[in-house]
Amino acid sequence: MIKFKKGELTNLESRNPVKMLITDTRVVGRNTKALVAGVSERASRHPDAMASVFHAVNSISEELSSIVELAAEDEIAITSKEDKLAELMEMNQGLLQCMGVSHSSIETVLRTTLKYSLVSKLTGAGGGGCVLTLIPTCILFYIP
Repeated sequence: MIKFKKGELTNLESRNPVKMLITDTRVVGRNTKALVAGVSERASRHPDAMASVFHAVNSISEELSSIVELAAEDEIAITSKEDKLAELMEMNQGLLQCMGVSHSSIETVLRTTLKYSLVSKLTGAGGGGCVLTLIPTCILFYIP
């Protein structure tokens, strides 16, 4: 996993790698520049609220990277770590929706993975693109 923050690129290593499913929404014609402009416009209209959103996104990212770095020694610790990651991913996705960068295709993936009790979030600029889904180490699927 890679952590990026304004000019810094850090390789985070973990003895318990986090497994993610990447789903390509196949949305064609996404415009990152327009998405960024939309977020900026929203921040101009609601500076205090958006400042809080940006602060929360940063806090979640910092906490998530700290959790990924932690070693988990047994199945209970791994499950606890994954539960925390899932909760943070869910909160982050909600904030990204508040920013206006989600898309109906992303929402479809979120609803589909939620049917199987999996947590997903958009990645990149949003507006389509890819969705990350956390795949727990201990997972049972029932397919009727």
